[in-house]
Amino acid sequence: METMNTPTRWDLDILQYGFDLNELKRHMSKIETKLIDTNLNEQDFVTLSEIIKQVESLESYYYCLTVENINTSVLTVLKGTISMLKSKVRHINSNLQESLSHMSKKQFLNWSKSIDQKRFISELGKNGEVQRAEVKIISSFAKETLSSLEDMYTQLLNQFKVKEIFDHVENELTFSEANHLAMSHTDRNIRNSVFKELNHTLESQANLFASIYNQIVGLRLNEYKIKNEDFFDESLKMNGLTHSTLKTMWDVIDSNIDNLSNYLKIKAKEVGKARLSWHEVMSSSEEVSFRINFSQAIDFITKSLTNFDTNISTFVHEIIIRGWVDAEQRNTKPINGFCAPFPYEGESRISLNYDESIDSARRLAHELGHAWHFQQIGRIPSLRFSEEFFEMTMAETSSIFFETIFIDYVIQESKDLVTKKAILGSKIERSLNYLMSIRGAYLFEEKFYEYRKNGQLDVNMVEELSILCQEKAYGNSLSEYEPFVWIKYDQFYQADTPFYNYPYTFGFLLSIGLIELAKDDEHFHKKFQQFLAETGMLPLEKLIKKHFKIDLSEQKFWQQSIQRLLKDIELSNNS
Repeated sequence: METMNTPTRWDLDILQYGFDLNELKRHMSKIETKLIDTNLNEQDFVTLSEIIKQVESLESYYYCLTVENINTSVLTVLKGTISMLKSKVRHINSNLQESLSHMSKKQFLNWSKSIDQKRFISELGKNGEVQRAEVKIISSFAKETLSSLEDMYTQLLNQFKVKEIFDHVENELTFSEANHLAMSHTDRNIRNSVFKELNHTLESQANLFASIYNQIVGLRLNEYKIKNEDFFDESLKMNGLTHSTLKTMWDVIDSNIDNLSNYLKIKAKEVGKARLSWHEVMSSSEEVSFRINFSQAIDFITKSLTNFDTNISTFVHEIIIRGWVDAEQRNTKPINGFCAPFPYEGESRISLNYDESIDSARRLAHELGHAWHFQQIGRIPSLRFSEEFFEMTMAETSSIFFETIFIDYVIQESKDLVTKKAILGSKIERSLNYLMSIRGAYLFEEKFYEYRKNGQLDVNMVEELSILCQEKAYGNSLSEYEPFVWIKYDQFYQADTPFYNYPYTFGFLLSIGLIELAKDDEHFHKKFQQFLAETGMLPLEKLIKKHFKIDLSEQKFWQQSIQRLLKDIELSNNS
């Protein structure tokens, strides 16, 4: 296999602007000159859809630069320019919708017959429906302001300096460095010390973060009020779900919370404690001593996926060779990885800090799942940005599907019983993170929106709310909770994605159910590939029913998925 024994660096030079920032500016200027009013004909629509893909590639390039040694002022300007280009695209689409709204029904039907790509018609609105002018104005203003607030959050976090003493020498750590050490360092004492100092630093600045988050939620609530929408409507639409299906999933998790939390109580007893703390639960999986270098990880991932679909294993091998993955450890990288799609070029780029732990190998498999998903969507023409139709519920199903197949393969192939149990324990803890930690984040976000309707929440109220929601999500099974989750998780500050958290829980349970389904269906891999390729063409619930005959509104499916996790817990307790 032509992989490397050391973590790879991605290749950004093959993109049309590489690392030449002057060329990048010229490229953005060319795109801006093309953004002129578009006529109601298919050729103009195709041209606009290509421009949209170019803008999306620019946005992915920006995310790639955030983990390089690039001046923050340059990044701020770049992000501002991208926001401006996206705003212009949306303005053009609004004008197209308005033009359609003036057509009679007969004119609209005649016009629609001239458009071969029927997706264009549906994206511009049924029968030319158009938003009220004041709604368009407030939506445009909201998106730009939310983007600015997200940038403010990022800049504030990047300025953090956490002081810590190593070998009698005082060091200044960035937020990313401190968070990584607090959650992943192999020395428990260092982990605990950095965690404590990081939280102390966050506490000193918590008022600023509370102000930013209050503004983000307040702005969204005002927009929803003008649109006469519930604050959940946008997120549910973006994820292709109904509220009843989401509630069904949470209800099933709630009904199993005692059985799930029992695992944490057993783990606590093993170390002589009545209960574990949030920090212990979230960092304990890092104590798995199993080491796997980058080349071995790629080998394991491809072999695990070969049993499912040889096309996927070939794809993984090829993108490593082509320089799509940056696995080098750098202080500029966040604790989690990401996969950035370049739809115009038909490629992706993956970033993560690969440290030879089983967890970093799992993250790699997760991001490769995203890359495979992006590849299936391909270059389908669209007048919308992918954030408007690329359902996170679907995205996380693909990525968690990959990571689960990989972890199951590693457990199966492991000959050492101690290592096998440790990796199984790591898998269970990760699974509980999807069902408990993320549930706590979801509950916090939901409650915050409800309370924010009546005014801003001060920092003490925010911290208290965060802890109360974690207590419910963990079934009151922990000794201490984390009051600053709402600062540490950048998901809460995403400008384009409200309620970012629950798609992970959804994708986790859906992927487990699909893996079980795949075991008895020799044609499953073809169905799965087509399912991913049709992202955004139908709401997720309908796509699942179309391809797999599964009704997500019924508790049966969700219970079957959780039952698979409970079997893992039983196996771990008996081994």
